Amino acid sequence: MPAIRPAEANYVNMPPAYRPRFFAGLVAYQTTQLQQAMGYSQDVAHDLAYRQIQGIQQDDAGLPHRHLVAAKWKKNIIGGAWYVAVPERASSLLWIMIEDAHQGQGHGRRLLAHVAEQARAAGATGLVLHVFTANTVAVTLYQKLGFSDIGKEMFLPW
Repeated sequence: MPAIRPAEANYVNMPPAYRPRFFAGLVAYQTTQLQQAMGYSQDVAHDLAYRQIQGIQQDDAGLPHRHLVAAKWKKNIIGGAWYVAVPERASSLLWIMIEDAHQGQGHGRRLLAHVAEQARAAGATGLVLHVFTANTVAVTLYQKLGFSDIGKEMFLPW
C-alpha cells in the first residue's frame, strides 16, 4: 500500500453538498449491519437505519459540540466523520465512513486520528464509539488504535 502523503490528505468541515451522499452511505451501511446482526429484512432494516440517522440529524440542530468533518484526498471528498466533542466528557464518534473505492488505504485510520486530535483539543476526556462485533475489520482497526471493549450490546430475537 503506498503511503499517503500529508499534502494529499486533509480534513475540512463537511460541505453541505456532500452531506446527502455521506448520510446515504451511513444508511446503507447501517441497513447491512442491522440485517446481519438482527436478521431484519432489507425493507425493515433500511427503514430503521433511515429513521436512526434522521433522528440524530434532527437532534443535532444548532448544537455547538456536534461536528461533521470531511476527509479529502487529492482534492476529492472520500468520506467523513460525525462526532460530539464536549469539554470534560468523553467524546462520541457517532459515525465514520470512507467510500468503498478508498477503503483499505489507511484513510479511516487517519480520519479517526484526526477526530481524536480534535476531541482532545476541545477538552474531551476520551473517545467512545459503537461497533457491531461482526464488523471485524472495524473492530481490529479500533483495537490497533488503542480502543478497548467497555461493554456488549446483546439482542434477544423472537
